[in-house]
Amino acid sequence: MPWELRQALLFVHIVLAIIWVGGILFIGWGAFPAVRKMTFVRQRDVLQALMQWSHKFLTGSGVGVIMSGILLGTVFGPIDQWRNLWKTRYGHIWLAALIIGAVTLLWGLFIGYRQSLKVLAHVELWQQADSGDKKPLLNDLTKVALFESVEVIGFMALIVLMVLF
Repeated sequence: MPWELRQALLFVHIVLAIIWVGGILFIGWGAFPAVRKMTFVRQRDVLQALMQWSHKFLTGSGVGVIMSGILLGTVFGPIDQWRNLWKTRYGHIWLAALIIGAVTLLWGLFIGYRQSLKVLAHVELWQQADSGDKKPLLNDLTKVALFESVEVIGFMALIVLMVLF
């Protein structure tokens, strides 16, 4: 029975990872480019609603990935002593994945998301862009993209680590 539970947990872990990574990448590479065809004020409304609706869902998926990863490495995995973290290849990769996953989630939660909301809340900036002065908004959106790219780098690092397992 423990093997079946481990496999079920691994399935949940993978599905949650797909939701977390895929959801964030969809917003950045799917939704954001699609709304660019709208007026700037309409873009703001759509992006703000999308961010606020998806934030809790994607954060929950990220937490689920991290928690299931902890269980897969400890309760259902080979890390049963502290020494296994420091003296085994599995322990090194698992600990690196845990740290990168946690930092990626916290960065998205407290830095990327807040930076995005800050720009979305600046209504005058979006109205100014609709009136023809796009440069200030585009500068702020470039900063948001740079902040959010940290999450993408974290996801890429996690994928590399998972391939190493």
